[in-house]
Amino acid sequence: MSKSQAGDVGPRPTQVQTEVGEDRSLLRLGAVSIVVGLVLQFVMGLLHPSRADPNDSAAAFAEYARSDAWTAVHMGQFVGTLLIVIGLVAASRHLARQVDGAGAAAVVAGLAAVLVAAVFAVQMAVDGVALKGAVDTWVGAAEADRQAALLAAEAVRWTEKGLSAFFQLLNGVTLLMVGLAMVLGRLFPRWLGWVGVIAGLGELPGSVVVAYTGFSPTAALVLQPAAVLGAVYLIGTRWSCGAKDER
Repeated sequence: MSKSQAGDVGPRPTQVQTEVGEDRSLLRLGAVSIVVGLVLQFVMGLLHPSRADPNDSAAAFAEYARSDAWTAVHMGQFVGTLLIVIGLVAASRHLARQVDGAGAAAVVAGLAAVLVAAVFAVQMAVDGVALKGAVDTWVGAAEADRQAALLAAEAVRWTEKGLSAFFQLLNGVTLLMVGLAMVLGRLFPRWLGWVGVIAGLGELPGSVVVAYTGFSPTAALVLQPAAVLGAVYLIGTRWSCGAKDER
């Protein structure tokens, strides 16, 4: 082997510097996106009408019909989720640079995260726009047409519940796989990866309960622990991304 051939083995310094710079920019983007997304989701949650039982259609629809901010809130919820997904994709791409199981799990996590955003976009369109139009039509319908209008709104509502079930399923897969990539790899704290794995596993049965019972108390009971762990995981991921960017 000649000296020129030997010198070509392995990544060049400029290539390594470029990859490190790309990773830092990506991690910085991910850290900022997660923070802004979580804050936006929290604010939209406070603005979302939620006094009525979401599985009591007539009571819930009457509450939704009185809301002037309904569509704007759901658009805000989508933007918040999209920002969080951007953060997870950024972390997944960084993790995908690893070999073996960690890199493979990160690739699956990135793909699942993109599907999370896509499904949630459709869910928010159904909930924030289609359902609002249906409940407004029901409230303004003549007495003879109110039952038919209520049934139409109920059909839209079950479309939303079905989308929510698949959103929870994909969200669980995303958290599970990106957490697994952290556990198997060495780029993030392993305890953080385990939090993601447990949160993801908690989302999976919750998605099944939502599919069969809608927005029931049972579904909320199953999903709440996973939601808390998911929030802890996202905050930890943001902190880790920020710490790596500063190195």
